[in-house]
Amino acid sequence: MNHEPCQRHAFKLKNVIFCVFLVVIAHMAFASQGESFTIKLAQLEYIDSETNKIKVLHSEDKPTEILLPNGYNHMFVEMENDPSIQYFYKVTTNSTEYQWNKTSYDLNIIGMSRGAHQICIRGLRDGVYSSNLVQFKVFVSTPFYLSWWFISLIIVVVVGIFYLFLVLEAKLLKERRDRNLQVSNLEAKAYRAQMNPHFIFNALNGMQTAMVLGGEEEFNKYITSFSKLIRNTIEMSSVDKISIVDEVKYITNYIQLQGHRLEQKINLIFNIDQYIDQEEVYLPCMMLQPIVENSIVHGIIPKNEKGKIKIDLIQENEMLKVCVTDNGIGRIAAAKQKEKYAKYKSFATQILRDRIDIFNYYNERKLEFMMEDLYHDDGSAAGTKVTLYVPLDLKTRHK
Repeated sequence: MNHEPCQRHAFKLKNVIFCVFLVVIAHMAFASQGESFTIKLAQLEYIDSETNKIKVLHSEDKPTEILLPNGYNHMFVEMENDPSIQYFYKVTTNSTEYQWNKTSYDLNIIGMSRGAHQICIRGLRDGVYSSNLVQFKVFVSTPFYLSWWFISLIIVVVVGIFYLFLVLEAKLLKERRDRNLQVSNLEAKAYRAQMNPHFIFNALNGMQTAMVLGGEEEFNKYITSFSKLIRNTIEMSSVDKISIVDEVKYITNYIQLQGHRLEQKINLIFNIDQYIDQEEVYLPCMMLQPIVENSIVHGIIPKNEKGKIKIDLIQENEMLKVCVTDNGIGRIAAAKQKEKYAKYKSFATQILRDRIDIFNYYNERKLEFMMEDLYHDDGSAAGTKVTLYVPLDLKTRHK
């Protein structure tokens, strides 16, 4: 008996049964994972940014972009109510990835930040996610005070106000400076006008004395010195400062003029620092002469002895130190002395101080003026020392 055909049929039957078993297993595995499904939007409710009214969309509507106001951006999303479906959503900004959040079939989204967003909703049933996503774009409007045009406008306004403030401040500063300069210039002219007649008055008073004491020859010398001094004074009236060379000549001539009208000559000594360039270093005009005049009128003349005036010019750092020392009776005695030239009130010292204040307006390094009484060892008056500090780079209204 041949068993070979029976064995072949049995083998084929086993193969068929195995294939059927695999198909059943695959079908059962697929069925255990659940069937594919889709989700649907039932209703969407929000306040429209353009109309500020509630707007409602249904499943048949397909919104392209939802515009929400910034102040109250509330959205109500209602999905199809299916108890077997679990819903998840996420709100994204730009392309940033966000986590999915579990929610029910109705969803409230409140307080989104300004700018563009995208809302995505998906469902889960029996371990299988929906084959589609319900998604729509949302744009939350920017408040006007944060918009680029408003910020730009604020910047322009602030810059404009700041610019106007600077312009106004510069204008007021210029007007104030011009006014101060004008006042200073007028005061300087007034002080100079007061100084020159004061000096000339003293000089004219000496003519009669020179004629009586010295005769015609002495009077002629006096007139010559006086005319030269007047000419130099007129020339200096148009400038604010004078070089040391010219000042030495002027003071020398002035002392000679005073010597002609006095019974005794005045010994004048100049000690000038060798490091000082006498052509390039300047003194304020008509400032040294009143100091010398005070030494003569209030110190030397009442003493009735031969007068001596020493003028030292010393360079100290960036300042020129001018010391005028006389051998007069001193300030205390001069205040009590009623000499013959005290027929008018002397304003020389006050004018000098006021003019120093004017020059200090133009100079960073300030002019200083001080007076000192000198005494002998026995306590008697030895004279007066006046010290004047002037910047080496003296500046005036004409620079």
